[in-house]
Amino acid sequence: MFPLTLRAALKNRINDEGITGLETAIVLIAFVVISSVFAFAALSTGMFASDKARETINVGLAQTRASMQLKGSMIGTANAASATGVMTDIEFHVSQTASGADVDLTPGTTTIRYTDENQSKLFASTDGFTITPVGTSDSDNLLEANEVHRVNLININTGLHDTNEDTLKSALGMDTTITIELVPLTGAILHLERTTPMSMEIIDFLN
Repeated sequence: MFPLTLRAALKNRINDEGITGLETAIVLIAFVVISSVFAFAALSTGMFASDKARETINVGLAQTRASMQLKGSMIGTANAASATGVMTDIEFHVSQTASGADVDLTPGTTTIRYTDENQSKLFASTDGFTITPVGTSDSDNLLEANEVHRVNLININTGLHDTNEDTLKSALGMDTTITIELVPLTGAILHLERTTPMSMEIIDFLN
């Protein structure tokens, strides 16, 4: 038999080993739990970021696919064939780009931003511009594949000094650089920049 003091020492040692093992197990479990929480948070963040990235890509693709291009020349009509004439109408034709999506060109849904050195105007209704399908295009204002639509800014000189947003406040005369942006509700903006001639003809090619 061990002496009493030796048996007490061995018993205390065994108890200490048990406590140490229990503490180690608790710490290990805590590390596992914390690691699981961090892993779940990282996974959730990654999935959220991936979802947002996919949404951004889809929106970008929609914006890129629903784009238009100029078809032919931009033509301006003047009120007189002289150096003092002013533009009354501007027209041009548009079509889809290759593999483009359909574009709703209904006035109001699509707007036109006009800018020159004297003014910036927004044309947003049929008071300011018209859309006309030409050739074999459907009769609606939806620009589809293999269709051509004529865009016509009308009577742009009749509302001078008026508050109507669908007319110009300053007459469009000779040697003036203009910017016309065709802005659909969805899709890429068609940006056009031209300069009026040094002397007006009744019909002017703005190239």
